[in-house]
Order: sequence, then structure tokens, then C-alpha cells
Amino acid sequence: MQTFFCIFNENLISSNHMRHYRQFRETKTGDRLPIFSGNKAVIFIAYDNCRYRVETTAGEVIYAGTGGIDEAVERTHYAQPDAGIEVVANGRKYTLDEYYRHIAPVVWLIAQFYDDESDRLGVAYERRKNGRLIGDGTAIFADDVEFADWLVAELESEERPPVVMFADWTPAIVRDKLALVDLNFDYEYEVNRGKWSALRKKAKKAKEVVN
Repeated sequence: MQTFFCIFNENLISSNHMRHYRQFRETKTGDRLPIFSGNKAVIFIAYDNCRYRVETTAGEVIYAGTGGIDEAVERTHYAQPDAGIEVVANGRKYTLDEYYRHIAPVVWLIAQFYDDESDRLGVAYERRKNGRLIGDGTAIFADDVEFADWLVAELESEERPPVVMFADWTPAIVRDKLALVDLNFDYEYEVNRGKWSALRKKAKKAKEVVN
């Protein structure tokens, strides 16, 4: 047996200005109930197609869409601004903050040192997630093409589109090949001068060790 509710918007009026406040559901007997009982919503996310559905803790489906987590949160808070949110993705449960940290992209920081005499390219890099170092290293390449091929392979192996930041110039062949890789251009990440300076030194040192 299915139970149906009428959903209404509740607005606030102040100084002749009306704004949306929340939604509520009304029973046949006129009882007005919150959309999410217990003030808690559950968002189920499907990674393969970014589909989501928002449910109550009783399993009632309130919304469904394809806009991913941000849209799901926006629609949840439109219905009930202060509702707590649990996210379930691939069978794992997260708080909303935990989920945003989980899906944060890996950020690649890359510095290069090119040696005119040997035509070799020294590269130092770091991989960071949520500001935390998760990998680093140095590599030597015979030319820009070799560097571009290596970098593309590394980036394509990331679970989600990464952010890529270069300390200085980017060789044309690298730019061209990166244009074919799915990258994240929306995530803001600040790098201080000290970090770039340290990576440049590592790239130069790697080059000198090979010589």
C-alpha cells in the first residue's frame, strides 16, 4: 500500500520580500510534517552515471536526478535547510564532509629542468589529495614527447579526473596531449612559491645525478 502526500512550499515574507524557507508534506487529515523525519536525509550516489536519489531514513524516495552530489545536496536543503545528510556510494557510508573529501581530485604539481647541453629533461612532481602528500618523485626524459607520453599515462590511471599544475612553462606537445585527457579545471588549489622552488631544485638535482 502506497501513501501519498501533498508537498507545499513554505515562504517567509519580510519587508515585502518573499523568500523560500522550506517544504513540508501534508496528510489527508491536515497534519503538516517535515519532509525528512528525524531531520536526516540519505543520498545514494551511483558513480557510473552520476545519478542520485534522496531518501528519508524510512526509505521513501524524495528526489532523483543526474546532477550528482552538489545537486542532491541543494535539493535536500531546499526541502529542509538544516537536515543532516548521510551519503551512500558503492555500499559505503559517509558523512557529507567525508564524501566531499573522498571525491576531491588528486592534484599534480610538476616542475621541470631542461639541460641545453644534453637535451635531457628533469622532472620533479608531487601528487596531493586534500592538501596531503600521497606520492612524489623525479624522472628524466630524453625529450618532451617521452615526458608527454609518461604524464598522460600517469594521469589516465587516476581514479577521477586530476588537477595538473606546472611550475613554469608547458611544452607544446604536452599541452596537445593533455587536451585529450579528462582533467579537472574547477578545483581551486593554491601553491606557494616555496613549494615550486623546492620542486625546481629536485628536478635540477635529478638531472645532475644522471650526468
